[in-house]
Amino acid sequence: MITDSKSFTVSIAPRENILPILVDYNISQITPYLYVTAEDTAREFSKVFSHGIGCVINVAQELPQIMFPPQTGIESFKYPIIDTPTFPASHYFDVVADRIAVNTASNRRTLLYCRQGRSRSITFILAYLIKHHHLPLQTAYSLVKSRRQIAQPNVGFWSQLRSYEVTQQKMTASINGYPQNPITYGGQVFNKLSNGLDSIIAQVPMVNTFTNMMGPISENTQIGPYHNGRQRRRSVYSHPQDIGHRARILQRPNF
Repeated sequence: MITDSKSFTVSIAPRENILPILVDYNISQITPYLYVTAEDTAREFSKVFSHGIGCVINVAQELPQIMFPPQTGIESFKYPIIDTPTFPASHYFDVVADRIAVNTASNRRTLLYCRQGRSRSITFILAYLIKHHHLPLQTAYSLVKSRRQIAQPNVGFWSQLRSYEVTQQKMTASINGYPQNPITYGGQVFNKLSNGLDSIIAQVPMVNTFTNMMGPISENTQIGPYHNGRQRRRSVYSHPQDIGHRARILQRPNF
């Protein structure tokens, strides 16, 4: 191991055909409420406290979860991500991105870490920037790269991020364009109902059926079509032979 500063370490591989690995032990700030670092730094409580971190997220399957003293109020989460191109990291994109967004909305700072703060942590930071900041993948990566030089998701994660970018762009376009989209079936129905509402109301008699059936009718009451029809059906009691029968019905006591 050759250390060239307090924050960077170059690991020399035993075989010549393997490139040396640069590890950044800084806590890198990506947004005002989002940070990333390597595992060793995440375990240095004093550095975590000094940055005002309120939530620590471990995205490395092989690393044990860091638990902070309860009095610190720091939450700790772990998601079992394996740093291989074939691992389905995209299954966790939404849950991690939404966790960061909730913390940000509450003015809580989030620290992501994996083994080196290079691939897995960066992948989920990019997913967050794509979903909640609506940044194109390449723009998000340029931003992260400018603040953490070693940032480099593996090729499989990058491919998954590209698919995620397309999905999020379609969702955003659908949400933003729906109120102004007259082509959708729902939009057509809504427009027809709205535009023809006045004519529909003008053609339908607004009659309170319950009132006509149960309420007393005075001389000044305006009789609607339904009531006129009911009155015609009552005409059977207008014959002299039925008047007595009708009177007996009206005199029955109510229980």
